[in-house]
Amino acid sequence: MSNPLRLERPQLLTDLAFERIREAIVSGELKLGEQVSEAQLAQSMGISKTPVREALVRLKIEGLVDIHPQRGTFVFKLGPDEVGQMCRFRAMVETFALREAVATHRDLLLQKLRGLVEDMKQAEAAADVDRLSRIDMDFHQQFLLCCPNAYLRSSYELIRFQLIALRFRSPIENCVDSHKILIDAIERGDIDGACKLLERHVFENEERYCIACGVA
Repeated sequence: MSNPLRLERPQLLTDLAFERIREAIVSGELKLGEQVSEAQLAQSMGISKTPVREALVRLKIEGLVDIHPQRGTFVFKLGPDEVGQMCRFRAMVETFALREAVATHRDLLLQKLRGLVEDMKQAEAAADVDRLSRIDMDFHQQFLLCCPNAYLRSSYELIRFQLIALRFRSPIENCVDSHKILIDAIERGDIDGACKLLERHVFENEERYCIACGVA
């Protein structure tokens, strides 16, 4: 009789390595543009290189690492043109998702957004920048989670973890106020106004993201 654990354990190790390395990139433990070593990562986690290698391939799909044959693997780092492209893509996807979310799940969206703004207030009061960055990302993620369009949700995954990593490296000021006015516009039924506010909010981040990538 075969032992099912033999089949599950390698995948479990890959999953654990994937989550651990992703967290290290997002939180800044691994620097943007830094070269990473499979052997060193494996040693630090007490596992073999195979699950680390598989985890890095998955992280490449999320845009968090670049794998160059004969050169090595590097944490992602965006140039100014790439930052601009990301912000334009993000603004397009989030505003379309916002419109569809309001049309189909307005009450649920507002409930989620209000709750996250309350969480933001607590994080701001505690000067907890890391928590504030995560809540900020969760706020914007609600447009996609409350949107019935699976294609929009899938497209956002292309940049989501890069965005989280950049947010951690470029905290914003007046986080509560900048998100509260967006909720107010949705509550008033001014969806065009809400989308304009959302676009402006996204593009205000462009310079900070360039600074985080060291390309300002």
